Formats: sequence, C-alpha cells, structure tokens
Amino acid sequence: MRRVILIALTVLMASPAFGQSKAYKACRPPAGHGQPAPIVAIQGPAHHGTDRAIEPFSLLQMEAAAAWRGRRDEPAANRGVEALVHWARAGALREVVDAGPAGSNTNSIYSLRRALIAILGSWMELRTSPAGRIHHAEIERWLGDLVALQDVPTGGEKSRAKAEAVSNHNNHALLRATVAAQWATLTGSRELADKAAQTAVAMIDGMRADGGLPLEMARGSRALWYQRHAIASLVYLADLLQPFGQDLWLPRVDGVDLHRAIAFLLNGIEQPELLSAVTGGEVGSSQDFSFLVRRGNGRHYMAWAELYRARFPERDESRRLGVLLPQISEPGWPLLDDYVGGNTTCRVLSSDPA
Repeated sequence: MRRVILIALTVLMASPAFGQSKAYKACRPPAGHGQPAPIVAIQGPAHHGTDRAIEPFSLLQMEAAAAWRGRRDEPAANRGVEALVHWARAGALREVVDAGPAGSNTNSIYSLRRALIAILGSWMELRTSPAGRIHHAEIERWLGDLVALQDVPTGGEKSRAKAEAVSNHNNHALLRATVAAQWATLTGSRELADKAAQTAVAMIDGMRADGGLPLEMARGSRALWYQRHAIASLVYLADLLQPFGQDLWLPRVDGVDLHRAIAFLLNGIEQPELLSAVTGGEVGSSQDFSFLVRRGNGRHYMAWAELYRARFPERDESRRLGVLLPQISEPGWPLLDDYVGGNTTCRVLSSDPA
C-alpha cells in the first residue's frame, strides 16, 4: 500500500498542474493552433456575422497577452504577435461600413472600438515580448491608423458632424475615451489622456445622486445591463489614467463618486424591484441580468470587478461583488473581456513583468 501511495504522489508531483499558483492558472494560454482570418470591413453588430467574426482574433490576443504576462510563455506571445502582423499586413479593420437609410456609422465604429480595446490592452503586454520588439513599428503603425479611424463622432451621415446622436454621450463615448487612454499609455500622450479624462469626468458629473447614469436608466429593461457597461469602462479608465495624475475616484462637490454608481448597480441586482422608479416604470423582474454569467464566447461582462476589488479590497462594494463572481475552477474563471482590455484576473494576480 505504501508503494502505491508513493507512486501516486510521484505521478501527482510530475503533473504540470501540481504546485501551480493561482496566478499561473489564471494566465492560461490560448487553446488550439489556428490563426483567425483577417476581417477588413466592419459592419457592426447590426450586420449578422461581422462583429462576431472579429471575436476569435480578440480572444487570441487577450489570452496570448495573459500567458506572456503571467507565465512568460514565449510561444503564446509569438502566436499573438504573428496574428497581429498578419492582420496589419492584410489591412484588417480599415473599412467602416455605414448602415441603414441614414447611413449611420454608429454600430460599425462601436465594433471597431470594442475590438481595439481588446487589441490595445493585449499589445501593452505583447510589445515587451521578443517578437513584439521585432515587429513593434509595423504593428503600431497599423494600430495608430485604427485609433485615428475610430476617433470620430457617430450617427447618421448628415448629422454626425454635430455629434447630436446619443451614442456620442453614453457608453459609446466611454469606449472612445478608453481607446484614447490606451493609446496615451502606449505613446505617452498627455493630451490624449486629458481628453479621455474629460469624457469620463463628464459622465460622472452627469450621474444621479443615487449613482444611476441617466442615459443608461432610460434603457428600461436593460438599464442595469448598460449601467454595468458604463461602469466597466469607467473602472478601466481609472486604472489607465492614474499614471497621468488623473483620479476618477475623487468625489464631486456634493460627495457623489464612482463608488456610488457601483453601489447602485449592486442594489439593483439585489433588489430589482427598486428600479421601477428610475427606469420609466420597468418592473425589476424584466431587467436583463445576463451580464452576471459567462458568455458563450469566453468573455465575462463582470471582468471589470477584478480591477475594482484589487484596488479597493476593504470596501463593502468589493465584498458584494465577490459574491457574484466565479471562483477558481468554476465556469467563467478567469474573467476576461474586450471592454477592459483582456484577462483581468491574470492582471491583478500577476506582477507587472515590465
């Protein structure tokens, strides 16, 4: 019996999983060996297939970046960089297609921003890899062109110049600001960082005293869904802008701050019946809570909560968020999402290798 136990222990210790840290497990590399084909024209989620067609490439980037950050997995980094070079040389994502009778660019630009946030967040890690250093100039020329391409007002062809569409003021505007903040991080541009901060501060300044965001509360049954959407961007922006001396956590003159928006979200999740007073009469039972579960494409819309809990571990909001998040070995862990630039579980558990 003792011999059997010793053999079993030897096999266990030889297993690659034995002794792995939580951070190592969180920073897992991409599965498979394929390379997604470049997508040149972006038609947005209103056009079936285009938006989702970009997702495998974004997922590859986010997973490759995490594996490089947390494991120093050079083959994974090489795979991510090779895909970036392939897409850059193919002129990927360079064509934005307007849609509908008004010739709106809203959905197409939204899809470009979403993809860019995942790609830029990943490139922040991958550029330090050996392959990243070799191809740095070529990749950043392509990325710089895409950053400029998305930095435009959205809406119908005739009205977009005046930025009148609501997409220039709601969570779409925060995605534009996120791209600016990421590019500021990559290039050191204080001008871009200040521009991103202005958008974020304007959103916080417009917040209700109870923490609800008015433009998102107007969405009825998806009010909480979009409240969470905006919060994800604001929390990520707060991390990106901190090195530039911008503190998005500072309270307004009336004491209201970004923590209040998160508390509002949590209160709505825990007591949805309270929402009818602020969502145009929508009853709590009709609220879309799909953001609380892992998506079928490997993402989790609550990935931002990892950043928040790491920055404010003692706050009650962090405790309440922890109850909602998947734990290690559960479906949905580690948490990653395009809107926060990648695998946030890996990011908070692993030290910055730079």
